Amino acid sequence: ATLMEWVDNVRTMEVFTNADTPEDATEARNNGAQGIGLVRTEHMFFSAEERLENMRYMILCDNQQERAAALEKLITYQREDFEGIFTAMDGCTVTI
Repeated sequence: ATLMEWVDNVRTMEVFTNADTPEDATEARNNGAQGIGLVRTEHMFFSAEERLENMRYMILCDNQQERAAALEKLITYQREDFEGIFTAMDGCTVTI
């Protein structure tokens, strides 16, 4: 963050980061990022073993009913993460 404060008066471009979790977004803002250039939604499932197991289960489902139920779990994770990311970024640009 200190470096970004030094260059704020002379730079002509914004500094964006890649972030896949609310924690990544918070860290980026704390270090002076002005937005997120890329949120890789597939990486959201790597942050916890339970998420990864549910992703694998969804991929390997035998029928549409099982897959629909599995997708409901996955979308819950994503909603929570996006809410956290948007909150951390506090109105800054977020590219998904």
